[in-house]
Amino acid sequence: MDIKRNVAGLFFVAVGGLGLLAACGEIDSEESCTFDDDCTGGQVCDLTVCVDTCETNADCSGTDECVDRPGGAEGKVCRAAEAPGDDCRDADFGDCPDGQVCNDVSGQCVEPGEGPAEYYTVRINDVTDVEGDDRCADTTYGYATAGAKIMYVELKDVSGSVIAYGKAVGDDIAAGSDFINTFDVIDGSAPDLVGQCPADEAFVRLDNDNEITTNFTDQTVVALGCGGSLYVQFEDENGDLIALDESHTINVGEFGPDCNAEHQTKPDYYDVYICTDAGSNVSSPANCEEVPLNAEAMTGVLGTDVRFPDAAE
Repeated sequence: MDIKRNVAGLFFVAVGGLGLLAACGEIDSEESCTFDDDCTGGQVCDLTVCVDTCETNADCSGTDECVDRPGGAEGKVCRAAEAPGDDCRDADFGDCPDGQVCNDVSGQCVEPGEGPAEYYTVRINDVTDVEGDDRCADTTYGYATAGAKIMYVELKDVSGSVIAYGKAVGDDIAAGSDFINTFDVIDGSAPDLVGQCPADEAFVRLDNDNEITTNFTDQTVVALGCGGSLYVQFEDENGDLIALDESHTINVGEFGPDCNAEHQTKPDYYDVYICTDAGSNVSSPANCEEVPLNAEAMTGVLGTDVRFPDAAE
């Protein structure tokens, strides 16, 4: 075997290969880097490549955007614009295709009623004017406080333990109610209670010219007014919504004679519904089941089991 001839052949192939590479592609003019000091001419190191900095989007080509450098590094660089996400709850998403709605839980555009119903919302609806005496003009200490006066909403598991307190996501309080601090009272945190009733007694009012101190305040109850509604959801320790199922009990705390028999002498009534979360507005009776969870109108501090529609009929 002629070793010299073979070596020469290998050398020819190698040189020829380099020639083909040079002919088929251009050498990338961008310099590779690890640190800004590896770059020259005022460039900086971005994604292992030396690039020019920018001040505004006008300094960038095409649809690229001028953005802050990651990690708090000084200056800005041009980056490809991020495409809009596919979560329809995002402000920059736009609208769902015609005929579809945004599912507030999954963040996906879906056909109305598509897929199994997911229940995350509870509606508490006042029915005082239906079940009892006409109390639509009810006042307490000179305040308009008609309708069910909700203090808290609890979600209990099968053992009866409280696993979450309701957080208001909307209301439809009847006009004229003065106790309407819905999102302060029903805020997802445990209420300050003695037994089942508010513990705070720093609300001083005149009653028949006598100064009294009461735990019935616009910071401890929400007065729904006649026919008014409250919508709540429950979150776990990570802030994720809890899907309601038939192992749960909804316990509602409603201020009544149980909490202050002297000044709250008559009962107020309410119904409890479960609601689906398809659509852009969960705070709507249109998303709620037509049959309440409770068999009879409730009053005071009571609980009702979660039952899905086929079991509630």
